[in-house]
Amino acid sequence: MLLLHRLTWLRIAAAWGFFTLFMLVLVYAQALVGTAPWHGRALLLAPLIYGLTGTLLTPFVFWLAQRFDLTAGQARWLPYLLLHAGASVVLTIVYRAIFLSTLFLTSGGQGPVSWEAVLAGVNTWVPIYWLLLCVVYGLDYHARWQRRSVEASRLAAQLAQSQLQVLKQQLNPHFLFNTLNGIATLIGDEPKAAQRMTAKLGEFLRLVLDHTDAQQVPLAQELHFIQLYLEMEQVRFAGRLAVTVQVAPAARLAVVPHLLLQPLVENAVRHGLSAAGVGSIHIQADRRGDQLLLAVRDSGPGPAPATSRGVGLANTEQRLQMLYGEHYILALDPAPDQGTVVRLELPFLT
Repeated sequence: MLLLHRLTWLRIAAAWGFFTLFMLVLVYAQALVGTAPWHGRALLLAPLIYGLTGTLLTPFVFWLAQRFDLTAGQARWLPYLLLHAGASVVLTIVYRAIFLSTLFLTSGGQGPVSWEAVLAGVNTWVPIYWLLLCVVYGLDYHARWQRRSVEASRLAAQLAQSQLQVLKQQLNPHFLFNTLNGIATLIGDEPKAAQRMTAKLGEFLRLVLDHTDAQQVPLAQELHFIQLYLEMEQVRFAGRLAVTVQVAPAARLAVVPHLLLQPLVENAVRHGLSAAGVGSIHIQADRRGDQLLLAVRDSGPGPAPATSRGVGLANTEQRLQMLYGEHYILALDPAPDQGTVVRLELPFLT
């Protein structure tokens, strides 16, 4: 059982103290209304002795509950039940004998304590033993339930972290393969551009590896990643890609999922260039109350109807759902003039 090391003498004494106070109020009320005779000192001492005796015997009842655990299994349930039945009678007799003897010695009683007096209240006080057993097993069950809940929460958090890490790692090779393919197309015709793009890729990957375990980073840092990525793309397209960034100072303080913008910008570059191979990308971030607003807009032909989302957008939405539940918006809409805009609304966290 998980309980006994947590049940201190102070807690046991406090519980019996409340019981004693209740008994004092009860017998005093009975004396006032005349339903019980008033014996002065004995009347006041009786509840106090009951409480003190109960405090002394309760740890032994708890020890019996642990030693002969009724929740241990069906094989031992019946013999343990019979043992507790006998213990409840024996302890009640001991309880009554101690109580009456102490009351006799402290209140100046007349005549010795008799067995008839000891056994007279046994049937009334035996249920206290079973009540204490119920308290023990109830508290023990609650402690086990709390431990299982904490363990389940810890395992759920670990699982969610692992799933987020898997989704994040799926983005890295997807981006890497696309970038290496771009470098391969430049090697033959523009080797110097390929070299510059390779150097940018190395710097980008170093930063990614430095934050492998990070699930969330400041928006300012995420924008730095995107700047490196777009510099590679601008090398690849040799000035045919224009980039503008508009970020409110307050928005830079927010934390966002690591590599959140990279797949969105990658899609904007891939789908946003016109047939002539020129285009523009606009990135915007702002704060509205407790929401962070992000937008990535391109100047391409616009979203195709009924187009399924690719790896980048699908993984992004799964990560957002795991991190924020239902408290986010990811929308893919036509831009006001021309092109596509991806809008994000996230909780503003710092």
